[in-house]
Amino acid sequence: MSVVEAPAALPPLQALRRAACLPPADFRLAMRRLAGAVCIVATTDGQRPTGLTATAVTALSAEPARLLTCINLNGSTFRGITESRRMSVNLLATHHADLAGRFGGAGPGTGELFETALWDTLTTGAPILRDALVAFDCVVDEMMVAHSHAVIIGEIKAVQLHPGRHAPLLYADGRYTTLHPQGNPNP
Repeated sequence: MSVVEAPAALPPLQALRRAACLPPADFRLAMRRLAGAVCIVATTDGQRPTGLTATAVTALSAEPARLLTCINLNGSTFRGITESRRMSVNLLATHHADLAGRFGGAGPGTGELFETALWDTLTTGAPILRDALVAFDCVVDEMMVAHSHAVIIGEIKAVQLHPGRHAPLLYADGRYTTLHPQGNPNP
């Protein structure tokens, strides 16, 4: 029979808080391994739409229907959401990789991003990508600022589901990818 030793005492929390933080380069390298669904978060002031590519999006609750996203404080999308208190979160498919790159800053300016043939509105007036896998149309329920970003909780007012079966666009290890089924689906 082996004897399990008692764990060592935890270091004091105050000492941990005073200790140096993880360097940003190490954080970025580690986070590259965390795959995320690629979304476009968009808003409008009623005249000019603005948006960005985001992977920091997740479900928060089903009742009431809420999601959350994290947005950099320095961009026009954050300012637009703060002013309008409405946003859309558009889940992208693999065929949207070019669009994701453009909204991520690897393409033309803001005005050219919202080609009218690609975008629509639902309930709130926020831009909805017509062929997104799913588009969530939200009003801002809560917003909390933490360091360089805001955590925005969106109250979902409407959703648009794309009828086709397309693979979701993911971002992992510094590039776009998607899911690949494992094993035999029909055992």
